[in-house]
Amino acid sequence: MTINKVDWLVIDWGTTNFRAFALTEDGSLVAKIERNLGLLQVENGQFAATLQMILQQWLNDYKHLPIYMAGMVGSAQGWINVPYVDAPVSLSQLAHGTYHLMLPWGAPAYIVPGVRYQIEPNRYDVMRGEEVQLFGLQTKLSRQEFCAALPGTHSKHATMRNGYLERFQTFMTGELFSVLSKHSILGKALPQQIPSPEAFVKGLEESGGSDFTSTLFSARTHRLFSHVEPVHIYDYLSGLLIGQELKQSHEQHLYLVGGEALCRRYVEACEYLSASSEQIDGDEVFLIGMLEIKKVMNCENNV
Repeated sequence: MTINKVDWLVIDWGTTNFRAFALTEDGSLVAKIERNLGLLQVENGQFAATLQMILQQWLNDYKHLPIYMAGMVGSAQGWINVPYVDAPVSLSQLAHGTYHLMLPWGAPAYIVPGVRYQIEPNRYDVMRGEEVQLFGLQTKLSRQEFCAALPGTHSKHATMRNGYLERFQTFMTGELFSVLSKHSILGKALPQQIPSPEAFVKGLEESGGSDFTSTLFSARTHRLFSHVEPVHIYDYLSGLLIGQELKQSHEQHLYLVGGEALCRRYVEACEYLSASSEQIDGDEVFLIGMLEIKKVMNCENNV
């Protein structure tokens, strides 16, 4: 595919990782850049300079192209603190909240806002980036109503209804696994871990109680009394955390949006818990979602 077919650039910039996509007008992928250079690694607010440095290999040919960004780049810790839009929210309403800026090399850029959901008075949940995937999934499925889970550091469970992102809930499953396995007594002095489907299922079985912090300590006592082998503790802990998340969601069918390895673990958990699921590639629906946002902005003469 030739260079002149590239029409626009998309950036997914999170706290730990950076990804850039060069796309044709219809959203076909031409090239991709990935860096372990998240927002937290950008010093002194030098976001524009960092972006220019990462995209240097593209800018000779793509310097004039518009750049559409989403994710934590639009957060208080990011480049611009773009205000959240409130759920329930439609694709059009999300696009209306997009922030426009000019880059130092003269190209226009747009940052998609995140979404805020009021759970109860004075209590909110938020997302940045996942809303793009959810609207992309809506387009891919050609469905107005479905439930989806987006596994990750902060897993999201979302309900789409009548074309709106109606509500969602965050579970700190991935971050808890990292903290507990690396920085708590549960993971202290463990040997090299070996995958164990049996330990994972045991964790699923024992999850879901109201005394979850007490149940977590079983990762210690099971090891002490040889109920779970020390080489299988990570899989047991993973089962506990994923099981706790899925048992709280109460959904009978979930579209699982994300990377293959992590989603596969959720598929296994859903099967064990008698729930159906379907795995969806996260990059695919992210790019579909960004294309849909771009279409709305173009139609309404905002670009």
